[in-house]
Amino acid sequence: MIRRYWGDRVRTKNWVAFLFTLWLGAALVGCGQLSATQMAKQLQSVQSGMNSYKSTAFMTVHIQDGVQRYYVETWYQAPNLYRIALGNENKDISQIIVHNAQGIYLISPGVKRVIRFQGDWAERQGHLYLYHSLLSKILAVAEPQYSVKDKVVSFTVPTDPLNPLISSQKVELEQGSYAPKQIILYDKEKQPVITMTYLTFQKGVTFDAGAFSPDQATTLKAIEMPVSTVEQGFGVIEPTFVPANDSLEDESELNGTVYVRYAGPEPFTIVESRPQPGGLDLGAGQLLTLYGVPAVLIGSGGVHQMYWLHRGVEFQLTSDMKVSDMIQVAASTMGDYGK
Repeated sequence: MIRRYWGDRVRTKNWVAFLFTLWLGAALVGCGQLSATQMAKQLQSVQSGMNSYKSTAFMTVHIQDGVQRYYVETWYQAPNLYRIALGNENKDISQIIVHNAQGIYLISPGVKRVIRFQGDWAERQGHLYLYHSLLSKILAVAEPQYSVKDKVVSFTVPTDPLNPLISSQKVELEQGSYAPKQIILYDKEKQPVITMTYLTFQKGVTFDAGAFSPDQATTLKAIEMPVSTVEQGFGVIEPTFVPANDSLEDESELNGTVYVRYAGPEPFTIVESRPQPGGLDLGAGQLLTLYGVPAVLIGSGGVHQMYWLHRGVEFQLTSDMKVSDMIQVAASTMGDYGK
């Protein structure tokens, strides 16, 4: 009887302590009083307990005095499978990023174009689309600073030093659950350049077999270029940013492919064409984002090449200029329809 009595008392004490811990945590969260260290532990707990998720969002991009809006749908399966579909405001998909054991694929399902490369984009730069990478970005700061307002927790996170388009980033998570609400990327004038506003976020999702297969992605019904548009071409698309002392050397066209060459201290060539069905294997590469549009960068040390697709045109930029300058040149083509 005595042993049973003391056992009951111990269990009661443990239960009371557990309830008190829950109450204290809720009180601290409600009052916004968690320390930076406590907040980091909360986020680490959320991250470590996450096996899969699915999210949808709208991404608004302010570029060259205009606004472009994209639909973004993300699938993730631990430890490293993901699929990101990008489309227009009507949710018509134009590009898909897929990662599986064979590599990263940049897919244009409308023309069945597949660009494959190897890289660690999710860990380095994928936080704009991938929630688990976003948490890693916050936790990369030893003691993440945050503020709480209207049940929203806001963080300022580090920027990518290679990307000159972005100078600061703000992340907003739902208080308590830490589900994503909004990501805002600012330029050096502190003006919002990209705003990712989440529509839905669901954890514990079960995906069908083949969900992260590039073959399945190419069969997706997507935006297709009308035949008349393909036949009439797209003109010449020139960058609005050019490195100092560089100037246009010549423009030429051969069999529907446009070549734009610049001469100077940092010479470069842009090749523009309609994407053709089939695959292209680039080997080791790095995925970048140009105002929300994915681009693949290959090469190291000397000459680099950058590939991206925008408004039905595939671009290839070749140069030995700094990567930051290449990003600015490529991004400055985004607002031009050709002449």
